[in-house]
Amino acid sequence: MESFSDMELVERAQGSDSSAFENLITRHYMTVYRAAYRWCGVKEDAEDITQEVFIKVARKFKTFAGKSSFKTWLYRITVNTAKDFGRKRSTRRAYVKAWSAETRETVTNPGKDVDLSTGELYAAIARLPSRQKAAALLVWAEGLTHREASRVLECSESTVSAHVFQAREKLKKLFIEKQ
Repeated sequence: MESFSDMELVERAQGSDSSAFENLITRHYMTVYRAAYRWCGVKEDAEDITQEVFIKVARKFKTFAGKSSFKTWLYRITVNTAKDFGRKRSTRRAYVKAWSAETRETVTNPGKDVDLSTGELYAAIARLPSRQKAAALLVWAEGLTHREASRVLECSESTVSAHVFQAREKLKKLFIEKQ
């Protein structure tokens, strides 16, 4: 089943092939976990979010109509679940603590090199407004194009571009002030 595309697995799984559904979960588990971890920064919370995502996927699976790719649909559920989780739990302190243990690395800012720890970078991203944070994490951390991120966030591509630009400007300002 590993040679099947996501859409072929979706069709089989919607036709009650449980092994096809298991293959989809196995194939995308780490993608969801990484996105959740980047969102909250706490291993245990990311595991909880990932579990919740796949519970939602199982419940809503029959409603997936294929208007977007399965991966886009999955990212949308992941982002929304992470947002809900963040609202339910104050993870900001845990987020900073988890990332502050990371080794220091240099983050290049256009025009300046600023020495930041990964923790400081992700803590700064965590302080961004929700839409900017979501756009920034999907584009920068997950490597999605602005078009792909727009499908996940259910907004226009130009809106994603604007959110990423605003996030970059806010982070630049924070990093320059740090010097």
